[in-house]
Amino acid sequence: MQYAPSTNLSKYIKHYLLFEITNYGKKRYRHFANGHSGLVFSFSKKELISLQSKNSLPESFVFGQVSEYQDFSVHGPTFIVIVLFQPLGLFTLTGTNSILFTNRVEDASSVFGKEVLRLKERLFFSSNAIEVVGFLNSFFTEKIDGLTHGHNPYVLNFISFGLRNKGNVLVKDICKELGVNERRIQRLFSEQIGVSPKKFLTNMKLHSFLGLTKRRSQSSLTKLGFEAGYFDQAHLIREFKKTVGFNPSTYLKSQRLAVNLVQI
Repeated sequence: MQYAPSTNLSKYIKHYLLFEITNYGKKRYRHFANGHSGLVFSFSKKELISLQSKNSLPESFVFGQVSEYQDFSVHGPTFIVIVLFQPLGLFTLTGTNSILFTNRVEDASSVFGKEVLRLKERLFFSSNAIEVVGFLNSFFTEKIDGLTHGHNPYVLNFISFGLRNKGNVLVKDICKELGVNERRIQRLFSEQIGVSPKKFLTNMKLHSFLGLTKRRSQSSLTKLGFEAGYFDQAHLIREFKKTVGFNPSTYLKSQRLAVNLVQI
């Protein structure tokens, strides 16, 4: 289930995701880019294992922006809580250069300190979702009280312009509209987002297409792809596979825990 953060946190956190994997045995999942980083808490006696590195993931970890899809396996039933940050959220909350998190997983305590371990314990003993959300809101409200990093207006306006155009716009055209040097935007995105502005717009465009498939499931993929800004079906499939790893029709048949978290 998806839950909104408290209003004071909406600039930093997009939403919370709470879900339970109830099946026994080994399940494989794929996570692909959606323009957001996050914080994950896993409550399981079994391990989450990255299929790229073959290493076990920490019980609580931060993940940055991803430029390529990542696969992991879950052994047995588990309950998972995900804090999905706004694009600038992780940088603003930590002050850490976002490129350091790109395509990486970091133990949550090394990013947010030992208090995140106390938060995990509170979440574990919570009796319901509302209580979980309440603890998360309290934790991050304390975090923003002492913030020294603000949102960069150029990056914020770039993201807003990209969203209005659903990612179907060139970086140079946004920079011209905003009156900012393209090289400066590249540097700001590397530091504060973790991927290039071009990659960020590519993700917007793909998720705009996915939104169309959800709202208008009876329309052909070719028609929806053209509406989202892809030249033709071949262009759609090529770009989709770069990010997701398989074609749109395979994705739409898959079981999904979230838009960008699918069982494989």
